[in-house]
Amino acid sequence: MADDLDADIRALADLLAQSDRCVAMTGVRLGATEETEAKAAGSAWGEAASLEVLLTEPARFWDNWLPRAVEASQREVTEAHVALGRLEAAGVIKAIITQAVDHLHGKAGEGDLIEVHANVLSCRCTRCDDVYALSEVRGLAAASDDGVPRCTRDGCGYPLRPTGTLWGEPLVEQAIIRAWDMAAWSDLFLVIDTQLRTDPMAMLPSVPLRHGSKLAIVGTTRTHYGRYATLIIPRPSPEVLPGVADLLSR
Repeated sequence: MADDLDADIRALADLLAQSDRCVAMTGVRLGATEETEAKAAGSAWGEAASLEVLLTEPARFWDNWLPRAVEASQREVTEAHVALGRLEAAGVIKAIITQAVDHLHGKAGEGDLIEVHANVLSCRCTRCDDVYALSEVRGLAAASDDGVPRCTRDGCGYPLRPTGTLWGEPLVEQAIIRAWDMAAWSDLFLVIDTQLRTDPMAMLPSVPLRHGSKLAIVGTTRTHYGRYATLIIPRPSPEVLPGVADLLSR
């Protein structure tokens, strides 16, 4: 098994070394299995992050969303995040597009980062757009009679909302346009730990493929793009990416 892993690491390193414009795309959680990704994208998060619930039952929304946001914000950077940061710093990977909301790529020092769902680290006022850190939001929710955090700027008093995208509303246009542009520009598109089940991001790997670029897939989650990939490594990304970074970021 060790020899097989070494061969997989070498194969991906060789593919990256041949690329001038590699762009990576990661799922909701690096190192995710099909089970953990399904759980992360499942009904609990969908219900918690629903625009409809925020508008019609705000107390219920915050009771569901806030503890999940806190959990996501407290996750720790993995070896896979660190490895991607090293590869980007070495100029091997030019940009990272992520569906994750935990901002671990940013914490790992990755510079050119496109968070298509934004992240859970802050909320904003629905009236004056004042931004509050998640730690402040927790305090405001705890101090509120109904559990709904509200803006404290100059007596505004309007309810807050997450700065990230909620279920039932479109993704941030600027982030989507940039993700599509970077995918089209790439000569190697590296997909990591995502099943690509949710539109519009599920369509993103088709963009570089239409331009004749190569596709590589890393992770134990299966995707319908496998038939088009130049390389598939069905292993957890934390097992693969550090070794690749060791070879290419010396």
